Amino acid sequence: MSAARDGIDPMTSQPPLADPGSLRAPAAGSVAEPRDSVAEPRDAAAEGEAARAAALEAVRRGGHHVVLGAPGSGRSTTALEVMASLAELGGTDDLLLLAPTRRAAGRLRDALAARLPVTVGRVMVRTPASFAFSVLRARAALLGDVPPSMLTGADQDAVLTEMLAGHAEGVGRNPVWPDEVPSEALTLSTFRHELRDLLMRAAEAGWDGAELVRRGEAHGRPAWSAAGRVLTEYEEITRLGETTPDRGRRYDVATILDEAVQALAAWELDLPGHPRPRLRAVVHDDYQDATLASARLLQVLADDGAQLVLLGDPDVAVQTFRGAVPALLDRATTGPAGALGGVAWPTAGRGRARGGAAERAVVGEFGAQTHVLPTVWRGDDRLRGVVAAVTAGLPALGDARRRRALPAIVTDPDGAPTSSVTVTVLRSVPEEARCIARTLRTHRLRDGVPWSRMAVLVRASGQVAALRRGLRAGGVPVATAQGEVPLREEPAVRPLLRALALAALPDGEPLPPEEVTELLLSPVGGLDAVAMRALRRSLRGAEAAAGGQRSSADLLVEAVEADDVPEAVPYRLRTGLRRVTRVLRAGRGALAQEGPTLEQVLWAVWDATGLAPVWRRRALGTGAAAERADGDLDAVLALFRAAESFTVRHEGAAIGGFAAYLEAQEFASDTLAATGERSEAVTVATAATAAGLEWDVVAVAGVQEDVWPDLRLRARLLDPVGVSDLATGRGDAPLRPIDARRAVLADELRLLASAVSRTRAHLLVTAVQDSDTRPSGLLDIVDPPDPDSEVDRPVTAVPPALDLRGLTAALRREVLHPTSSRRAAAAGELLALLAAHAVAGADPATWWGTAMDSSTRELWTHEEQVRMTPSDLTTLDQCALKWALTQAGGRAGSYVAAELGTLVHGIAADLPHGSEAEMLTELDARWSSLGLGDGWPDRLQRRRAENMVRLLAEYVIGVPGEVDAEQAFAVTVGRADLTGRVDRVEHLSDGAVRIVDLKTSSTRVSVADAEHHPQLAAYQEAVLAGGFPDASVGGARLVYVDGAAARPGVRDQAAPTPEDPWTTRLIADAATTMASATFTATTGPYCGGCPVAGSCPAQDAGARVVGP
Repeated sequence: MSAARDGIDPMTSQPPLADPGSLRAPAAGSVAEPRDSVAEPRDAAAEGEAARAAALEAVRRGGHHVVLGAPGSGRSTTALEVMASLAELGGTDDLLLLAPTRRAAGRLRDALAARLPVTVGRVMVRTPASFAFSVLRARAALLGDVPPSMLTGADQDAVLTEMLAGHAEGVGRNPVWPDEVPSEALTLSTFRHELRDLLMRAAEAGWDGAELVRRGEAHGRPAWSAAGRVLTEYEEITRLGETTPDRGRRYDVATILDEAVQALAAWELDLPGHPRPRLRAVVHDDYQDATLASARLLQVLADDGAQLVLLGDPDVAVQTFRGAVPALLDRATTGPAGALGGVAWPTAGRGRARGGAAERAVVGEFGAQTHVLPTVWRGDDRLRGVVAAVTAGLPALGDARRRRALPAIVTDPDGAPTSSVTVTVLRSVPEEARCIARTLRTHRLRDGVPWSRMAVLVRASGQVAALRRGLRAGGVPVATAQGEVPLREEPAVRPLLRALALAALPDGEPLPPEEVTELLLSPVGGLDAVAMRALRRSLRGAEAAAGGQRSSADLLVEAVEADDVPEAVPYRLRTGLRRVTRVLRAGRGALAQEGPTLEQVLWAVWDATGLAPVWRRRALGTGAAAERADGDLDAVLALFRAAESFTVRHEGAAIGGFAAYLEAQEFASDTLAATGERSEAVTVATAATAAGLEWDVVAVAGVQEDVWPDLRLRARLLDPVGVSDLATGRGDAPLRPIDARRAVLADELRLLASAVSRTRAHLLVTAVQDSDTRPSGLLDIVDPPDPDSEVDRPVTAVPPALDLRGLTAALRREVLHPTSSRRAAAAGELLALLAAHAVAGADPATWWGTAMDSSTRELWTHEEQVRMTPSDLTTLDQCALKWALTQAGGRAGSYVAAELGTLVHGIAADLPHGSEAEMLTELDARWSSLGLGDGWPDRLQRRRAENMVRLLAEYVIGVPGEVDAEQAFAVTVGRADLTGRVDRVEHLSDGAVRIVDLKTSSTRVSVADAEHHPQLAAYQEAVLAGGFPDASVGGARLVYVDGAAARPGVRDQAAPTPEDPWTTRLIADAATTMASATFTATTGPYCGGCPVAGSCPAQDAGARVVGP
């Protein structure tokens, strides 16, 4: 290998920064200026065309070539031109265009198809892994073997999960993890991901398990040795399935390239008479993102006569976290300029088949001729200056002339600006999203830029979801993203998996209540938390009325399994129950068919949900709901693709195992299938994902400290980066922490250089500054501060959104808080115009504090009867507004005290003359229905309940006569329909009856207040009105059996007399109040526990915050 250039090892990723924790704008002289400093101006466009033509001509003459170019210099276009030129010379059958990622390969494939004059019958554009797979597939076909398959990242993760779980239980080989790897870490997904990264880096370096063990011992890394033993076991497990005659070899992305290298090296030995696949030329775009394994594959192809054309720029490598080596571009120009072909392939046995390129001490030295594209066609000199400033801090890899590339477009100082570069600091992440949304809407409305020509880029995928939500809230359509989370976590997929698993349960096995609840709360059931609580209460109420004691969870399961929805369930809640029932029965019906396939059962479940037409109609609309439906449909399609893949990869597996298989996956699975895309939407992506793309407007978000750059050393527990250090020749040992941190900073700068170079016209870079976050020093590189200023970059306040909602808010603010009478008058006129077009919020009649009463209609007309219960009268007596609001649904949820009271009332009803022992026995039998535990609060409730029962027994023993329990009544008193149920009707010796109401609360009314207690008065009026046949009124009584009291409390109310029918007047007055249109808020001792205090104007919590 050649000596280091400029004193820097060509394979290092260390930028010349003394302190990686301190980022400053480069000195003026260190940044490539947009304009050349020579006396005579250069014609950048002419130079660019000439350089490309010269490179093409050199390629046509033969030999290996490296084409370097800054972002936007036309490298990919040159790659396509090279392919077209070589196709003219000798056809397309032996040409191959490689790209490091599938997205990039897909884009190049479409572009090449449009560029070539003829239709090509074979795939000319692939990733290195895809080409390697095609080689192995062709080899298997010639050998008569079953076609091979690829292990996805999710498959690998599932295998590692099972292996580590087995090790914890003593199954398999003990890797002997060192003390630095605690046993608790082995169960964490983050450890498993780091382990997978280490194994993949070792595989890309060409190391097997034994080699990783040896390297760990040589460098004092016992964790590597343990991981090497895991790698050996992993390789054995993944080959177990290959022992069956119906399943071929399985490869993962990290090892498939070297497998292809070995297959090509041993081709004549394994397949005599079949010529080895040979290529005339291989063009590799974005070679800065190639791995060592890719270089080994290219080496073997070059040794077999293939011409190599490698295009890239080390300054914008974005795949280093996956093992990319940017310095491979520089290495490709070293070594002897060898002639094409003439390699001596190994002829020894299979065990020595890794000869030739596979055994070279240094891989990737092709002696290639260097060409530099001197012109940037994307953006003008202002944008080019930003990119040059960022790349100036990177190590000098390759020919430095690419950094001096000039833009084809130069800003006219006297003309309108053709581009913009804006750096903005915001006070929070939501503010950042609003700022970006406003900027994008500005370009859409003012400049007419299509949404699809805009993008928002971030450093990490974890930032994407919050930005998407913020942009949608700001009225910006956002493109749907797939594959960022595990499939099982998709909201549209999870209920389908749950339904599939429940349908596959063995006959007779009950449905788990928590999973039934999850289905009801999912899009399948369509219930929200409020509706679910109402459903539980209705089922529990019906159960209690029937004398049952089952929990609401058990009742939910019974309701889902029942043929008919229970009558107690309100009609509005029945649809969700019926849909869940239909889905489960559809799944069971499909499973009962002869030889059902997974796809058939899954389709039956999906079809039964009825969600397809609903989501389709919604997806064809606009707004956030349309985007959500679009994403949900894509997720369902991905689920069916996963089912198809599972069937192929796990032939014979139980259908119910598919749900368990996806549940075990911790991250998104790869897919080659396309998903639906909204034609006009903004892209939100990571900088790595956006590589190779361009937009007119680009916002780079989240450029704050510890986010971008993130200088934390990646995966230090197992240190997979150390494996790459050794494999790439950075030294005889892994890098020191300070050097590793420099390498991380270089990667962060490359990501930023790639991100800011994606725009053709407008660049916005944002950061957040709050109590915990401060802007990154990278902002000073993009937008250098005034060296004479000591003021920090200001925090920007976001103006109102550029939509009707923002305009309305701004106009309303001017009207209510005018800055001038003229502006206020103009704002009023505009508001009137908006109101005339029914713009929400524009009409003053709809503003808070100004709207009239929505209704002045009485609750009951004069011709209607007023329905009431005795307890209504108590509430009405306390506060009329409280009664009205609680009748409208403002009741407190169920709590232990209320459930305990219901339990004691049930015992009193069943044992009207029960002894203390009998009632305590019944309490034991019913206690479990409360669902309490064994904690001290639960034990306290038990003691309270036991005392209640003792007080109740003490009272009933003193009333030996005939008693009717839980007696219902319904009478009409004037315009009031009075209905209710009495706890005890005690028959007195004179033939009269006494109405008794049991109270379990600790608040007792006074003796004086009891004489006119409204609830007791209503009971007595019911007796007078004939609610209890052949009974005369003998008074009423409140009996308090609070668990904290020593004796039962008794409060009596005398029977009304014909001379003073005050109970009748009380009912009539109550009916008049209830039927009115206004209700008065009355303060008093009951306000402290009022469930509707938050809506009461007499309370601070419910007072109006806006005046009329």
